[in-house]
Amino acid sequence: MRTYQNFLQTTIILLVIGMNAWVIGGGIRNESGWTIIFSIGSLVALGYCIHLFRRLREVDSADESENY
Repeated sequence: MRTYQNFLQTTIILLVIGMNAWVIGGGIRNESGWTIIFSIGSLVALGYCIHLFRRLREVDSADESENY
């Protein structure tokens, strides 16, 4: 289960990064500053989600070690 969850998280992260790269490229082609700004904001939010995933994994592993 843990391997599947890690695979799913990695896949979602890579998809979001790929979609943001595509949107940034479209924003540059169309010279749309708002598109680029919102896409960069989305990448910042993704970075924060990755940080929260790591914290949750640490808390989960600490809870498991206390139960044994």
